[in-house]
Amino acid sequence: MAYQKVPRPSTIYHLTQKGNLDSILDDGVIRRFNDTECWFCESLDKMRAYMEQTVMCEGKPYRTADGQLCHYSNFNPEAYILLKLAPIRQENAWYRRTQEQPSSSSDEMMQAEREFFPLSIGYRGDMAFQNAEVIDVPKFLAGEIVSHKELTSSEMWGLIFERTEAEMAAYMRGLDQLERDELIQSAAEISAMQVCRRGLMAGEEKTDKKKRSIFTSGGKAAGNDF
Repeated sequence: MAYQKVPRPSTIYHLTQKGNLDSILDDGVIRRFNDTECWFCESLDKMRAYMEQTVMCEGKPYRTADGQLCHYSNFNPEAYILLKLAPIRQENAWYRRTQEQPSSSSDEMMQAEREFFPLSIGYRGDMAFQNAEVIDVPKFLAGEIVSHKELTSSEMWGLIFERTEAEMAAYMRGLDQLERDELIQSAAEISAMQVCRRGLMAGEEKTDKKKRSIFTSGGKAAGNDF
């Protein structure tokens, strides 16, 4: 297999099982696991074409990263989601597969590869991202785009930090207006605020889907999408 280095895309789409979402958001990366690259599509049109030639072809043979021959099983759209992501960090680790077939390959196979390889783009390593959106796969296949935003753990804690700092600054400004006796009476409250802030910034609280939903919905807990 031959590869050609390409510029970093601004937006990519990744198909994954619903059960992987929380761990992906916790990590903030798409992991390559046993492969050299992790693979994406640069548009929804390419993603649909890619799916139609891979996961939606029940029984079609394919090879895993370690060379094992497998066959696509029955595809259940309800079990999958599409992630719309904005890559960050590395700009020089993006590749596209190019045709490198022996002369004995049939014209049909050569043509199939010429059409298939441009559909996907690979990142060599674990791909960090931001600005995640989750797209409903059954509706996507029916021609409708329904999506909602999600926060990675690092994005969520960044938002918490910003809100906490803003609220703490407003609280401290309010203290400046208090008389000495009022400050003394508020000592316990001030101490408790500082303890809460330190605990929050330590990031020891476990991140979960409900907390992310609260922040992505502007303070109201969002309903379960999955």
